[in-house]
Amino acid sequence: MFRPKKKIPQISFILILTILILTSCSQKPEQPNTIDKDYDEVTLFSTEKRMLHSEIVNDDFEIYISLPYMYATTDTTYPVLFCLDANIKFGLVSTVVNTQGTITKEIPEIVVVGIAYPMKGLEDWVIGRNRDLTPTKLPENEKYWVDRLSKVTGRDDIVVHSGEADKFLAFIRDELIPFVESEYRVSKDRAIHGTSLGGLFSLYALFQKPKTFQRFYAGSPSIKWDEDYMYQLENNFAASHKDLPVRLFMCVGGLESESYINNMNKMDSLLRSRNYQNLEIESLVFENETHGSTVPASISRGLKMLYKK
Repeated sequence: MFRPKKKIPQISFILILTILILTSCSQKPEQPNTIDKDYDEVTLFSTEKRMLHSEIVNDDFEIYISLPYMYATTDTTYPVLFCLDANIKFGLVSTVVNTQGTITKEIPEIVVVGIAYPMKGLEDWVIGRNRDLTPTKLPENEKYWVDRLSKVTGRDDIVVHSGEADKFLAFIRDELIPFVESEYRVSKDRAIHGTSLGGLFSLYALFQKPKTFQRFYAGSPSIKWDEDYMYQLENNFAASHKDLPVRLFMCVGGLESESYINNMNKMDSLLRSRNYQNLEIESLVFENETHGSTVPASISRGLKMLYKK
């Protein structure tokens, strides 16, 4: 496949925020959790944490499982939503899902599965997401994050890889989904929720293995990763597919860079021009929202689109 000349991708606002958080935490790297150990931590109601080793990725994952509030008292089988970047996003997504599913009845009750990384510090999340959510290897991006994370954490063992989205998708398909389906009452109705690089991965999964999920949320997707790679991927998909029976929700913030806004609009127009059978798509610009604030602003709207009757 033709590979265009690579450039360092634009650094997203949410990752800049991460660096600022890391800087404040780097004074005590041996104790990244700063709560008073004399008191119990707050936990999420009806939520479990499981550990799962992946032979495909050759790494351990923390899997957060948010169950509908009445799960234990029913024999119902529920749809399942897989949440990327669960280290920072799981609580927000699962709370909105349970509120709209159980309390206000705007969407179905849903099992939320968060994919997270065991962390000593937030840098471990940054390292994990760069490896797993990106479809191609970008050495320039890797060097940037090695230098930046080493500086703010004081660690000399930082290693950043990229371009292993194929392995991560295989992990989800061949290891995580079978695990979830064997342990919990979930149906084949699956959704994926990704933001920024996670939004990029949602689109990657859409074009590579579209039957894995029926509902795709791609918030502020980093479509510009590796120049035109995602457009090449969509073009290859279009050459052999006329039907795309999924619901896709894309969004960006109005205060994000022109690259994010223009690429989302371009991808939306491209997908519509294909006239795929059975594709339902909605793309929104959330005015006065940034790369970070678009996440909470868009979750409710995205869920209602993906699960509308």
